[in-house]
Amino acid sequence: MEIPSGPAERLAAQLSSMLPEAAVVQVRLQGPRTLWPHLGLTAVNARGRTLRVPRAKALTIARWIIRSFPQAGWAASGGHAFDLRTAELRGLEA
Repeated sequence: MEIPSGPAERLAAQLSSMLPEAAVVQVRLQGPRTLWPHLGLTAVNARGRTLRVPRAKALTIARWIIRSFPQAGWAASGGHAFDLRTAELRGLEA
C-alpha cells in the first residue's frame, strides 16, 4: 500500500475514502443560477457519470479543496476539477 506523501495526495486519499466511487470532484464558487458566490460540487465517476453527494458532505469537501489550493484563483475561474486518482487540480472548461 502506497502512503500519500504531499498534502494534495493526502487530501485525494481522504476524499477517495469518503467518495469511494468518485474519480474527479469538480468545485465551483458560483452556481449556474446565482450571481453571488455559492459553493457547488459535482462528483464524477471514471465513466463520466455524476454521483449523488449529500449537500453537507459536498459543502465540506468543496471547502477542503478550496482551502488546500488557495493559489488556484477561485474567484476568477469557472471552477476547478480535482482528480482523486492523480491528486491534480486543473481548471474547468467553460
